[in-house]
Amino acid sequence: MQNSISQFIELVSNLKIAVVGETIIDEFVEVQYQGQSMKSFCPVFRFTEAEKQVQNGGAGAIASHLKDFVKSVDLITNSKEEIIKTRFIDKDGKKKHLELNKIDNTNFDKISIDTKKYDVVIVADFGHGFCDKLEIEGGFHLMCQTNSNNFGFNRLSKWKKHRKHSICLDLREASLQVNERFEECSDQKAIEIYDYEINCDDLFVTLGGKGALLTEGNNVYRQPVFKSNIVDTIGAGDTFFAFASLMSAIEISHENKLMIPSLAASLSTTWLCNEESVTREKLLDYANQHLQ
Repeated sequence: MQNSISQFIELVSNLKIAVVGETIIDEFVEVQYQGQSMKSFCPVFRFTEAEKQVQNGGAGAIASHLKDFVKSVDLITNSKEEIIKTRFIDKDGKKKHLELNKIDNTNFDKISIDTKKYDVVIVADFGHGFCDKLEIEGGFHLMCQTNSNNFGFNRLSKWKKHRKHSICLDLREASLQVNERFEECSDQKAIEIYDYEINCDDLFVTLGGKGALLTEGNNVYRQPVFKSNIVDTIGAGDTFFAFASLMSAIEISHENKLMIPSLAASLSTTWLCNEESVTREKLLDYANQHLQ
């Protein structure tokens, strides 16, 4: 397995990458829960003395995860202060009490992407409007995220006319894609999702604690989750998508196409949100601990 990581690093080292999508500023404010208000049904918190943590999330985080592995990364994104998500958390970072979203701009300018300038183009559509006027010809790698801000409206089918090299969905997004709620994704269901307005080569579906799967429309491959000392799972799906996009762009086994993104995603759960990025050294060290 270590040879697989080294092979991956060598294969992607000369790639020119473009990451297109919304950069989201993640803020973390440490609070202490003080109980329930006596006059209204709302929780009460006390601010601590800790400084607010500010991180680049979304497309910015995806670009940061990849920059140590490839030749170059161009980030095509919104200005830094347009989308801010503020989370009020416990001291250990494991419990989020409240999240406040500030979105200043939903009418972004038209963007044209020349895919011929890059070896890999990654489109991270978080549903805040930045990708809605995107003009892009040629194949690319896509994530179209469902979140609390856009549930049911930022669906993958809006990209059905574009040719994608790969698509990455979580289980809820996969359910929306075929208009059917399900808790598990069988091989048959995975192929059904692939056949429903996907228009891509590789389809990755992340399954939370049950790992991830990959299908190219005929066969289904699965990867169990790598166990870790979880600090925070926010951003793990974006990490998986970042590396799945690279894996889909190179000639490598289907097993490794799943294993390496899963390993990177597991690694990213060992810190708070995007306070660190995946690097070659960190990934190799983590592989030493988890791969025999």
